Amino acid sequence: MDMIPCDFCLEKPNSAVKRCLTCEASLCQAHLSKHDSKGTQKGHVLVALSAAEAQEEKARAEHTEQSEGFCHDNTAFPCATGSHAKDDYEKQQAILSLIMKSMQENNTAMNKVLQQLQKSADQIKSNKKTLTDQLSKVFQEIKTQVDQKEKQIISDIQSNEKKQLAKIVVLQKQMEEKKDAALQNLQELQALREQTDAQLFFQGFQLLQERVKKENFSTDSVEVLTVHLDQSDIQIVRNHTAVYISNLDTLMQVVHGKIINQTQWSRVIPAAEFSLEDVICEVFPSPPPPPSENRS
Repeated sequence: MDMIPCDFCLEKPNSAVKRCLTCEASLCQAHLSKHDSKGTQKGHVLVALSAAEAQEEKARAEHTEQSEGFCHDNTAFPCATGSHAKDDYEKQQAILSLIMKSMQENNTAMNKVLQQLQKSADQIKSNKKTLTDQLSKVFQEIKTQVDQKEKQIISDIQSNEKKQLAKIVVLQKQMEEKKDAALQNLQELQALREQTDAQLFFQGFQLLQERVKKENFSTDSVEVLTVHLDQSDIQIVRNHTAVYISNLDTLMQVVHGKIINQTQWSRVIPAAEFSLEDVICEVFPSPPPPPSENRS
């Protein structure tokens, strides 16, 4: 006898050991065990393959005998086998309906997943814009504060320059006035020196002496030291800047971590999974046991 394949093996079919007359399916040992483990299939009729073949041969013989009444015009069997073909069609339609229902549920689930994926994509874009705007604002505030501090320091230097230059200008003016007075006295003394009239000489010299005694020829000198930033001062500023940049790097690492962890992946389980065996047994549940016959 040729090997009869199992109807439920999807890849390489195993050899069937029994046939379920209720499910009308051949079962290997593994699928037979699964078949028997289901409570809804306890009442199914299982026969050895030899008995099943004999019964099927009898059914084929009856079908051959009855098919002689086949109407070619109406393309239909008036015999009971024609009714059997109609039952098979209805059974397959029922299986088809269950498969379509399962696929429709999966299609609905996939549409929801697509909507969620689009929502996730939109959220990523929104997160990028929010972070970019926030960080741009923070860095702009930092730049503004640095610019303001630079202007303040430079302004203080310029203001101090004006004050100290103004003092020097006053001293310069005073010194110019004293210089002019001294020069005038010197010129008058030079002219008096050339005076040959003794009386006029004594009178003019007496007046010049009194005026020279009243003059203040003291001078104020200002020495300005060279001012510049030492390398140690510059290094202190650079060290503070390095600490500030390090703090920014720490903040950016926190932001980077949030960006990396913003996506939480999960696998979506199909809304409905089915096997051909489960579908057949759902469409064709176990028939009630036949009534016992009282034999005389």
